[in-house]
Amino acid sequence: MTRSRRLSSWLALAGIFLLCPQFGEAAAAQPRGPTSADRFKQWLEIVGSHTPGDPGKGAVEVSTWSGTELEAVVVDAKRHARVLAKQNLDEANQLLLRGAALHADIARLIPDDTNRRWEKQQSVYVIKDGRWEGRRFLTIHWQLGRLLLDGVMPVPAANPGVHAWYRESSAELMRIQSLVEALTHLSRGLQMFPKDAVLLFYRGVLHERLASPLLQAGSRSLDDDNRGVSTIGTAHAELTRAERYYRDALVNDPDHADARLRHGRVLGELGHHKEAIADLRRVVDDGASGARLYLAHLFLSRAYEALGEYEAARTSLELAAALYPNAQTPRLALSNIARRMGSRAAAQRELQILAKLPDAERQREDPWWDYYDLL
Repeated sequence: MTRSRRLSSWLALAGIFLLCPQFGEAAAAQPRGPTSADRFKQWLEIVGSHTPGDPGKGAVEVSTWSGTELEAVVVDAKRHARVLAKQNLDEANQLLLRGAALHADIARLIPDDTNRRWEKQQSVYVIKDGRWEGRRFLTIHWQLGRLLLDGVMPVPAANPGVHAWYRESSAELMRIQSLVEALTHLSRGLQMFPKDAVLLFYRGVLHERLASPLLQAGSRSLDDDNRGVSTIGTAHAELTRAERYYRDALVNDPDHADARLRHGRVLGELGHHKEAIADLRRVVDDGASGARLYLAHLFLSRAYEALGEYEAARTSLELAAALYPNAQTPRLALSNIARRMGSRAAAQRELQILAKLPDAERQREDPWWDYYDLL
């Protein structure tokens, strides 16, 4: 099974689980837990001692608190920061930034328990290999980080630390394929930083991934199995969204090579082949190398083929094959091009080369297999 077929991701759902209230004597008999003030005092101490990137005992402790407790802590933290800002604005903002770093580390590094601890906690369908596999609840800690940074003064968008947090955390969400959370996260980040080419690029990658065959199949499986309704659009709709975000990223950073590569690929998938070729040729002419150059040639061949320029398509595929001699994708495409050009012998020759490639997948390196995982 190829790496691309092993891609799994979380698909959007509707669904909120409500906590059941306790009534009567059973509820009254419960021991009194920590007060909101107790929790906030603990949180301040843990934030002060937390080392970003290291979960630590303090972060583990905070991860066990209920959603209601955590929401109250965030309210108290923002109120405390407003008071502190009257004497020391930098210190107040640093408190909120360190708090957001703590919650991001909890979200990234500590497996979130699946207890339904908060009436606002959302769940997602889990899709693997294009099929529904189950359901899980989203961690609330990314949301807590966003809420804390909303309190940064005078406005969050003016603070470089907030900007860095959104870039780094968005990249992490894309890396772990938490696509529902990434969608919410990038929406908020782009509200603050609408011209940030990196965030625009990530948003384009997100929608391009939602258009991928595996996630489209997973979306359909939800309907087929009567599991729910996916919020993923059709492949064409998601590619159209991806094209817009890549285009906006290039407006703000014309030298963003990966945005241009992916923009070219998406334009081709949408049927704009001449425009796709212009973008992809620029990637090549600007000195691309390695996987980026390989993918540019691969996508160029597809655009040329769609225009009936088979010789140009064949040349691009041969260049791609030369870069990754053990990759199967260009060989299969070369065989197809040969058939279109009326050369059955050439088509068979490419298949013979393909049959002689190493059996071990790790020896048949092909960047196309990892395309949806690359940033």
